[in-house]
Amino acid sequence: MPVIIEEITRQHDRKAFDCGVSELNQFLQQQARQKAVKHISKTYVACQDSTPTTIIGYHTLTGYSVTTPPAHSDYKRYPHPLIAVKLARLAVDHSHQGQRLGEQLLLDAIYRTVLVEQQISAIGLFVDPMTPKIIPFYQQYGFLAAVPDDHSRHEMWLPVKTCIEVANTIMK
Repeated sequence: MPVIIEEITRQHDRKAFDCGVSELNQFLQQQARQKAVKHISKTYVACQDSTPTTIIGYHTLTGYSVTTPPAHSDYKRYPHPLIAVKLARLAVDHSHQGQRLGEQLLLDAIYRTVLVEQQISAIGLFVDPMTPKIIPFYQQYGFLAAVPDDHSRHEMWLPVKTCIEVANTIMK
């Protein structure tokens, strides 16, 4: 079944979504649409063509001010803060886990980061994996440790040049 990824609306059924992580479920059910209305963040939901109001996954993007520059030669001497996009949340409903929907959502977030970069500039896409076991998922797409020497933080980032390469691959 083809999947559509679009901005969340009132028509989407948020109550039935369950990814197994209560924090992510509650955000979608109670805050995602309100934060979009207030221009705090944008949540994009994945739905199947056949059931366009049933959410099977989502990701949330927001602006991000980078106060500690990433360990990257392009940004070592720039003044603070640097502008980026933050992947604040990414979740897939139990019924669709293990079917590469997370990958589709991540690729959509990367593509949208490139669109932002084309309009206002951004150094890349940042994410804070909820647990260390999720880090390999992001690493396989080229995400790097934002501050490699700080093992207390799990923040990762995908440089905008890599985002553009990925987006160009998607568009082919």
